[in-house]
Amino acid sequence: MKRRGILIFFLCFGSIFLAAQAPDWYLDKEGRYPSSRYISALGEGTGRAEAEASAIAAISLFFNTTTEIRNQAIREFNEAVANDTTEFTKKTYITENAVIRSETDFLGIRFTSPWENTRSRTWAVLAYIDRLEAASIYESKINTASAAMRTLGDDAARETDNFYAASLLYRAFRMADLTEELIKTAALVDTGASQKYAGTLGLISRIRSDYRSRRGNLNFGLTVEGDRNGRVERALGALLESSGYLIARQNPAYLVSVILTSAEENLPSGVFIRPGVTLRIERGGAVLFSYSKNYTRYGHITLDGAYNRAFLAVERDLEENFIAKLTASVGR
Repeated sequence: MKRRGILIFFLCFGSIFLAAQAPDWYLDKEGRYPSSRYISALGEGTGRAEAEASAIAAISLFFNTTTEIRNQAIREFNEAVANDTTEFTKKTYITENAVIRSETDFLGIRFTSPWENTRSRTWAVLAYIDRLEAASIYESKINTASAAMRTLGDDAARETDNFYAASLLYRAFRMADLTEELIKTAALVDTGASQKYAGTLGLISRIRSDYRSRRGNLNFGLTVEGDRNGRVERALGALLESSGYLIARQNPAYLVSVILTSAEENLPSGVFIRPGVTLRIERGGAVLFSYSKNYTRYGHITLDGAYNRAFLAVERDLEENFIAKLTASVGR
């Protein structure tokens, strides 16, 4: 009986001690951050970073879009900002300070000071979004992105060349998903958001339609000098087609001209080839896009074997780097 009394005493004392040490947001979240004003979630973990990650994951459940979709939209948007200038214009459409650093930045999440629960050896933190403050944050981000998309779309509309227009519209296209997500998020803290941003949603729809139209008009003829048995030409044609580009056999709108170089070396150990490639996308003699690279040497005991290894390296590089660079410019 005595032992039981001691146990009850320590349990009561421990609860009182915890209440004395724990912050108000831990003991009474609704009282400190009422749901009428805040969106909030408690996170706990073995350290501060884990507690914050837990809180972010919990608060994200309030929103309809998954973290993966949001982060993909953030990546696309940030790459569009980073690649703002093009090979044919130095005009800046959106500044670097528009970059969204994380999902926390996107949602406008704030954190309380972390609390260490020494009894359980865990950390706790509350993530919260002030509805009034968040509406203003979202509005600023939406307006910044909308202004950039509108200017890009207007410049593309004035552009007679589909390649240049597609390049401009692709930047706007990559900003569209995140802007749309911001509007969805804003609607959860501002009941008038759908009506407020109706014009922006119309702009997003127009950007997507215009981009697909201009992108669909890109078709290429293909010439390759210095090829061996036509293997690089076949490989490049397949790469372009698999990336959604049409290879036109007659009257192409654009010409992809490729010059392959091959420096041969005959050594006692075998034959070595040092390849190089220069690729241009042209229209009417004007170069719209270019890619070039010189490679290390590749050897074999036979000349055919050395060429096979060298040109295989060229093909792989075109697949990994040229297509990536072209896609970054006009999409796929």
